[in-house]
Amino acid sequence: MTIRASRVVTGCLVVVACALMFATMGRAVALLAAALVVSYMVWLTREWPPVTHAILLAYWAAALIQCGHLIEEYRSGFYRAFPPIVGSDAWSARQFLIFNLVWLVLFALAGVGLARGWRAANVIALFLALGGGLGNGLGHLALALRAGGYFPGAYTAPLSFVAGVVLARALLRPTSAVVQPPFGR
Repeated sequence: MTIRASRVVTGCLVVVACALMFATMGRAVALLAAALVVSYMVWLTREWPPVTHAILLAYWAAALIQCGHLIEEYRSGFYRAFPPIVGSDAWSARQFLIFNLVWLVLFALAGVGLARGWRAANVIALFLALGGGLGNGLGHLALALRAGGYFPGAYTAPLSFVAGVVLARALLRPTSAVVQPPFGR
């Protein structure tokens, strides 16, 4: 596939993903959709060198932290507490789990894609860093401040934030700083 075709197909997939997020979860996922669009736009503006071992390590660590964060959110009732804050109806536990499990599957597929050199996998990696890490981490901390105490998801939010920073830095460092291992990939 040509680079131009890859850009168009990936852009179409981003639009479909955003539409599905809004259709299934409502406006409460607007910031996640925005993070996905920003990730795509950043992806369009950069050359993406081969993925290093350090990037893969940061990626899988961020994905595992996201799994732990999901567990906390689910067990503490985030799906009931968050949507009303933005004027939406609470999500059902099932709806919340399916939404998050779909993203976790996409993160796993993108991890394989990164390891195999699929350029478009960088969009999902950036989304994990920006939306799942930075935005999610800061958002939960802001919600805890707003609540004046614990808000569902706040315990693991700092880990998500740190993982997002580490992954974003690994992905967005200048291409001249990328060093390939001497023994190849």
